[in-house]
Amino acid sequence: MIDERLPPGGVLTGNGDIEVNAGLPSVTIRITNGGNVPVHLTAHFHVFEANPALCFDRRRAFGMRPDIPVGWAIRIEPGATVEVPLVPIGGRRVVRGFHGVIDGALDAVDPEEALRALVARGFCHRPEE
Repeated sequence: MIDERLPPGGVLTGNGDIEVNAGLPSVTIRITNGGNVPVHLTAHFHVFEANPALCFDRRRAFGMRPDIPVGWAIRIEPGATVEVPLVPIGGRRVVRGFHGVIDGALDAVDPEEALRALVARGFCHRPEE
C-alpha cells in the first residue's frame, strides 16, 4: 500500500513494537554546538556535512545519518554537547545538497579529501581518540 502523505523514508506499520534501523551497524559520536543558535539534525541528514559550528569527529560521521525515526530531530543547543547515535546511509548511498562536498555517490568519494574540503571552508573538526 502506498500513502502519498508519507515523507521520504516513512513507514506504515502494523500493530506491535518496531525497532528502527534494526541490524544496522551503529556508532555514537559527541557533538558540541560552538555556534550561537540551536541546530537540528534530522533522520536523513548526512552528519559529516552538518553545520560548520558543530564540533565533532567528522571523519567518523562520513556516510552516516542520525539513528532516529523519520520526522524526528536531534536538537543541539548553543554550547551544548550531546551524544548522537549514527547509522550508515542506505539505499544507493547517494548524497545531494547539504554543503555540496559530496553531491553524488558516497562510495566514489575519498573521505579524507572531503574532510580537507570541509575544514578549508571553516567547518569545525575535532577528532576523537
